[in-house]
Amino acid sequence: MAAHADGPKLLPTQLVTTVYDAVEAGEYEVLADELTRRVKAALSGPVEALYPDLHSTDA
Repeated sequence: MAAHADGPKLLPTQLVTTVYDAVEAGEYEVLADELTRRVKAALSGPVEALYPDLHSTDA
């Protein structure tokens, strides 16, 4: 799935370990890496913060 993506990637074993740990702890979601944690944190902000290429509609 991420073969086209540049940048660091988790090893499958790292992801599985993170998911198993979350399931064992009774968590409802898994934020497996720094990128997903940043995206989750940014979701409450303006959409332009996530997608800087968007242009503001303010006149």
